[in-house]
Amino acid sequence: MISYVFFRSINWPGIHTCIITCFIVALPTTGEMVSKLTLRIVGACIGGAIGILSIIFILPHMQGITAFLILVAVVSLLAAWIKTADERIAYSGFQIGLAFYLSDLSGFGPTTDMTTARDRIVGILVGNFITYAVFTTFWPTSAYAGIAPCLKAVTTQLEKLRRAVGPQARANVMASLQSALSEGERQVEYALAEPLHMRRSMKNLDALQSAFTDAEQIGTDILEGTPPDPVHRIAALEKLTS
Repeated sequence: MISYVFFRSINWPGIHTCIITCFIVALPTTGEMVSKLTLRIVGACIGGAIGILSIIFILPHMQGITAFLILVAVVSLLAAWIKTADERIAYSGFQIGLAFYLSDLSGFGPTTDMTTARDRIVGILVGNFITYAVFTTFWPTSAYAGIAPCLKAVTTQLEKLRRAVGPQARANVMASLQSALSEGERQVEYALAEPLHMRRSMKNLDALQSAFTDAEQIGTDILEGTPPDPVHRIAALEKLTS
């Protein structure tokens, strides 16, 4: 509602993306929200910049549809390559493609209108600022609270791996362990992305971050069949979950 009232009061319909941004980046924890809004604005800026630069330097020299299709294909390939990469950056690829298409595919012929990319970026910035201000002030739900349960799930999988018999059983448990480790490491990254005033209360964050690295090493040692005292090492990790 703040975004809606703002863009209506200044009579700038082009920045209506501020409303959409509020819905998209409003996630359960502050760390997830910061990560998503960062990817959204970075992708929009890159795609918008490519669109504006192509309007200025490339489109005026094109004489037919073939060259334009090549330009669209190249940018689409870049956006798709990022979109299919690691999920930590995948969303920015979607934004790159979308911002470029909105800039350069706005009609049935060459365009000189660069306001679409500008308005989209401004709208996203406004939406990011409003969402960040509200969620870090009124609902500062930290991702830190989800790290200990993730570490608990990791230690459970380590115990299963230690007791597993046979290569196939160990491979199955190891797959579950890797999934649990990825989830825990992601929660740590979300916590590290949160504002400084929220991170001050995260007393064991460094120890928890190191714990996932240790857990991965323990799993590797067990899988290779030469684990040095895995019981006590797993127990040390479990102490951090309490």
